Amino acid sequence: MSTVSVLPVSVAPVGPGVELSALKYVYVELTVKCNLKCHFCDNAMRNLYRDMPGDRFREIVSQLQPGTKLALHGLGEPTLHRGLVDLIAFAKTRGLYVYFNTNFTVATDDQMRGFVEHQLDELRISMSAGSREAFESYSGRDLHDQLLARARRMVAIRGSSAKPLLRAVFVLTRQSYSEFPAVIRHVEDIGFDELQVQTFLNWGKPRGPEEPTDGCAIDERERLAIRATMTAAAKSATRVRIILPFPPDGTDADVEETLQPGRCQWPFDAIWITADGHVTPCCNLHDPRQLTLGTVFGRPVGEVWLGPQYESFREKYRRNEVDACQTCPINYGQFKSYTYG
Repeated sequence: MSTVSVLPVSVAPVGPGVELSALKYVYVELTVKCNLKCHFCDNAMRNLYRDMPGDRFREIVSQLQPGTKLALHGLGEPTLHRGLVDLIAFAKTRGLYVYFNTNFTVATDDQMRGFVEHQLDELRISMSAGSREAFESYSGRDLHDQLLARARRMVAIRGSSAKPLLRAVFVLTRQSYSEFPAVIRHVEDIGFDELQVQTFLNWGKPRGPEEPTDGCAIDERERLAIRATMTAAAKSATRVRIILPFPPDGTDADVEETLQPGRCQWPFDAIWITADGHVTPCCNLHDPRQLTLGTVFGRPVGEVWLGPQYESFREKYRRNEVDACQTCPINYGQFKSYTYG
């Protein structure tokens, strides 16, 4: 029997300063290379810098506390990093919770076997189209059949193992919502454990060059209209757990009429590390050319996390003085169901 869930809300602390023990979520970008050009991704930084070197990765991960949630995704496709399985194996020996997002169109059998052998905690496979035509429309490549075949192969290789949890991720856009019923059928047939719907957010930025002319982001009016259709489709699932970005009961408790800045948890318990070692505030402000809080190549993570540059950023955020946060829907609570991922 399937279940329909809503993601929990996390509210940022407001006290002065943080401790290293507060660092619960660490994103280590392995690569900015990608074989697709999805119109809801930032493609301007492709091949901007080299892949994360294995020795640098180990230096970073060795400093993290057991139980830390370590994401291995960023702007690129993690399965294109040649050392992916070895890096997962090392992180798991450190007692970390390890997961990553992937388009999974080029994953190999050896990688899949490594995910199972080293007990990767979660594998989040992007699946935002139910047909070849729709997939090619948003990704620029005709690889939908390869995606489905590799997902089936992953289920077969995992076999009776409990890990990795297999989650399909559906990015909700103006163009994709009509594909949702077909995606549900695919994930149920393949044998995924979960299907998460993740609303596309434009972070207040102008339309990207790969985006359709009408943009990808749905506005609040569209979101309300789409919700009933998607909730009904979710109820058709018989096995997979479906995670929606809005309540399934018809209420609208996840959206606040009064804007309340300061809700974002990123400055207080998460860190984003680019493949070339720069530390940036979040997945929105991921470009070190726009803002960097230091580097962790040759410098302790804690020194950056607790340093004056990071604390100055936190103070500016508390005073609502970070320009890039002004249009961010996470900061203002418009999509309170958002959590790290």
